[in-house]
Amino acid sequence: NDPTRDPTADPTADPTTDPTADPTKDPTADPTTDPTKDPTSDPTNDPTRDPTADPTADPTTDPTADPTKDPTADPTTDPTRDPTSDPTADPTADPTVDPTTDPTVSPTVVPTISPTVAICEGLNDDPREVDVVILADTDGRYRNRNDETRDNQCYNYFDMIGDAMTKVKTSEYGNVGNTRTRVGYIEFDKNTAEILTQLDDPVVNMNEVTDQEIIDYNNFISQRCDDLYPTSPEVFFNDTTNYESHACDDATPTKLYDALALARSQINPADDRETFLVIFSNCRVPATEEQRICTEYEDYIRDGYGNGATGNNQLGDGINVVMIGMGNDGPFGVDGQDADDDYIECLVENDNDRIWTYETRDHDQFDDGGMATIVDTICERRPTKSPTVDPTIDPTSDPTRDPTRDPTADPTKDPTSDPTADPTRDPTSDPTKD
Repeated sequence: NDPTRDPTADPTADPTTDPTADPTKDPTADPTTDPTKDPTSDPTNDPTRDPTADPTADPTTDPTADPTKDPTADPTTDPTRDPTSDPTADPTADPTVDPTTDPTVSPTVVPTISPTVAICEGLNDDPREVDVVILADTDGRYRNRNDETRDNQCYNYFDMIGDAMTKVKTSEYGNVGNTRTRVGYIEFDKNTAEILTQLDDPVVNMNEVTDQEIIDYNNFISQRCDDLYPTSPEVFFNDTTNYESHACDDATPTKLYDALALARSQINPADDRETFLVIFSNCRVPATEEQRICTEYEDYIRDGYGNGATGNNQLGDGINVVMIGMGNDGPFGVDGQDADDDYIECLVENDNDRIWTYETRDHDQFDDGGMATIVDTICERRPTKSPTVDPTIDPTSDPTRDPTRDPTADPTKDPTSDPTADPTRDPTSDPTKD
């Protein structure tokens, strides 16, 4: 066993285990691990990572990021932002916001005030003192010529009323006291009449009045449709109850009579100012109400006091009235412009040229007809036509009208005192005096 085990096991185990394990582990593991790990891993990682990652990251990140970020962002942000943003914000925002807000709001509201309805030349060039009261009927269902309620009929209506206001009124810088032109605004329907702007309103009719205040006044009137019908007229009148309650109805006529009383309460004849009423109507009043209005206001219109004789207004004592009727609710202008130009003609002293009507609420038609009537009457002082009519009416109409009107109207109104006073006074004093 020994000779066989030792020389066989040892030389086999030793030279095999030791020289094999060692030189295999050491020279193989080491030179293989090292030269494979080190020379392969190191020279591969390093030259790949360092010269590749670094030169790539550095020359790429640094020279790329920096020159891209710095030289690109800086020269791009600065020259783009500063010279672009500043000259864009300043010369664009300033000249755009300013001339867009100011000159756009201004010429759009003083609007369309300025380009479209600047104050008329007659009032702009002549520093006379004028009072104008606008009375606007808000009844009716804003129907067009096809008998359909349409939003634009309402918006056009109030927009035209706003234009009428700016046609006779403008800003007055540096003014102290009453403005040269004072404009009051009254609305009425079948339920009530209400003053919305007084003739002595401290904002628009007293002291200095700015462009913006005129713009605001115009907007207040022209946007009344939104105030009265926030859901829009078409939606509002789709409700049967609303549709019926706002219909023009002879049984419940609009309160024009009351609106005229409110206008009269603001006017002081002793102020020595030319005075005008501009009445916008959607609904017509029936004949009985028209007669009531004429009985109460016809003489008042002539001299501002209520006891005016025919012709007094032409002496500058009275009130000149313009009547504007529009739309199919009335109906007005059924057969075209001015088709019913005798509507409450007692208020215009039988001067039908101061009555304008049209079957729909149309801007172009209004500018050519309704606004022209307002300008003729207020700006151009057209009530000079009546001095010709009056001399004819006086000698002819008075002897005929008075005996007919007074004995009929007065004995009805004052059945006791008039029949006694009038028959004694009129037949004796008038024929003797005349």
